[in-house]
Amino acid sequence: MLFRFSPSILLLFFVLMASAAVNADVSKQALANHHKNDSTQYLIGTGIADVTGPAFGNPMWGYAKPGQNTQGIHTRLKSRAFIFVDPKTQNRLLFASVDVGSIEHHIFLEVLDRLKLNFQGLYNKDNTILSATHTHSGPDGYSHARMSAGLVGVLNPRHFERIVGGIVKSIEAAHGNLQPGNILINNGDVIGAGANRSMKAYNANPSEERALYKGAMDLDMTLLRLQGEKNALASLNWFAVHPTSMTFDNKLISGDHKGYASLTWEQDSVNYSGAVLDENFIAAFAQSTPGDVTPNLNLNNTGPGKTDMDSTQIIGQRQLDVAQSLFNNASQKITGPIESRQLYIDMSSLLVSDEFTKAGEQLTCPSAYGYAFAGGSSEDGGGHFLFSEGMKDQKWWLDFTIRMVTGTPGWTQPVKDCQAPKAILFETGSGDVPLQSQIRSLTISRLGSLAIVAMPAEITTMSARRIRQAVKDALGDWAKHIVIAGYSNGYAGYITTPDEYQTQQYEGGHTLHGKWTLPAYLQTLTRLAQSLDDSSIKLSAPAYDDWRGKAPVADLFLNTVDEIPDGKTFGEVISLNSTLIKKGEKVSVAFWSGNPSTGYRHDDAFISIERKQGERWQPVLSDMDWSTIIRWTQEGDGIVAQVSWTVPDNIQSGTYRIKHLGNYRLKPDEFKQFESHSPEFKVVDKS
Repeated sequence: MLFRFSPSILLLFFVLMASAAVNADVSKQALANHHKNDSTQYLIGTGIADVTGPAFGNPMWGYAKPGQNTQGIHTRLKSRAFIFVDPKTQNRLLFASVDVGSIEHHIFLEVLDRLKLNFQGLYNKDNTILSATHTHSGPDGYSHARMSAGLVGVLNPRHFERIVGGIVKSIEAAHGNLQPGNILINNGDVIGAGANRSMKAYNANPSEERALYKGAMDLDMTLLRLQGEKNALASLNWFAVHPTSMTFDNKLISGDHKGYASLTWEQDSVNYSGAVLDENFIAAFAQSTPGDVTPNLNLNNTGPGKTDMDSTQIIGQRQLDVAQSLFNNASQKITGPIESRQLYIDMSSLLVSDEFTKAGEQLTCPSAYGYAFAGGSSEDGGGHFLFSEGMKDQKWWLDFTIRMVTGTPGWTQPVKDCQAPKAILFETGSGDVPLQSQIRSLTISRLGSLAIVAMPAEITTMSARRIRQAVKDALGDWAKHIVIAGYSNGYAGYITTPDEYQTQQYEGGHTLHGKWTLPAYLQTLTRLAQSLDDSSIKLSAPAYDDWRGKAPVADLFLNTVDEIPDGKTFGEVISLNSTLIKKGEKVSVAFWSGNPSTGYRHDDAFISIERKQGERWQPVLSDMDWSTIIRWTQEGDGIVAQVSWTVPDNIQSGTYRIKHLGNYRLKPDEFKQFESHSPEFKVVDKS
């Protein structure tokens, strides 16, 4: 197990007993409050915490583009947690939406282990869903690879700890503020926030099936308004669109368009006129099934804005506008029990019946990536120049090059035959110890009349439609609403329909378990849904092959020490571009700084925008605001932090300064922090 400490048995005993007593008191008090007001249906808890990783010099997740290493922060990454408790049965559901590219299953396991220390079995594999927003603008290095040159890079323990610790902190906050409340549900269409990027594959589906739907992407947003006795506590919605508005040219950490929508609503909550919002209001824009849906509306890795940031803001605002409208008009109350079921399945050789394949009994395959995976989605910028979408013919010279460059073993004929017509790039699911786990986690949860299907994959539009229908058919009449939370509790590549798979577009090349992947999931989800309604149905499952403590480990910044030019000090101001700034203009200040990736500050901020009020300085904004950017650069012997703030039109005029909260190391075993601020400057109206 990673990150375990060894306190004495006696001390650990007392800590656990004290923690259990506190948590029991919290739950008892929440239940007592609920009984005072029978008009509320559930206990609801919400919490938020930071999961921002190494901000300088760390490879970024998602595009796998050489040289795309973090240089700073546009918006911080967060974990937003929601707990729902049925007071009658004490059953509960935990859902967390996390601003990371994927929830690697070891993150899920580690979070549960830590929750067990404080809450015993309250939160477990059955009732916990950790779902990634799938931003492509976060740091990589938190996955447990099984070889030193693994496809996901080696594990950085401190980054893994940062994510796990942040998720746990958000859940603890949610548990600590459980209170009586109601859940209101609403849904509506989001127009102009995405387009199907894989029409060749989509059009391969039967024409009669395509005719059942308005278009090639699902426009529906499903939203929950979490209402306390006095104030609205939170908003949680699901909408399917890839967070790739920030393209592979970006080097700033960002929550992308979903992050923009969340932070904008949360920051404006104090002045929001549509409802009385709690002062700690949380807005989660969770991910659903965007497997073949891009926000780059020009279908060439650009649009709808002129720049990445313009596009991010536009797509985020379109989601935000619909979400706030749905929130304001939500009136349908969710009622009913809370139940949840989780199941592991081995996808390397799952037998799928004719009921789901429509082609006789079939087997899924050990995982393998295709040439088309390396080709990338051309609509989102493409991949390696040697590969392209639609490649089906195996080429010996490409195979030789791949083996030489990556050191991965060659493909085998049985897997090649099973995966046909895929041209195999990497074979990762065979051997005594496969390069990737073949065990996948599925969860179906009931929250009153809402069913949440949690899946560890990127699901195409038509695949998602079939999944929703299969689950609806298997559940009772109570299931009035069904949402699919993709990227949940693990990551297993893509899910395409068998017809889409045959075209070997990017999504098919990344469908790891072959042509019958979707039918296998449909078969399993059908049985899992039936077991949710009928507790007498028992499903057998394999054990997960936990790889914690076994993965190759490398901390890129373990021995990093900071230097600074002679005569300079950390935090010293280098320049300020102006002392008089009009609203809408940009103010920039440069500081001598240290490498932010050598450790993490407890205050979770590198920037504070402060306004002078009398003799005091009042914090106004931070690096969680859309208008701020902090970017580090290597300048000679030192590192410079360049902070820029585009002054919003609605900001109050007055005297301001920019504070930089930094850290540095002069020796590998030390971690020092500093605070510095710019000279004062005036913010005035445009006229």
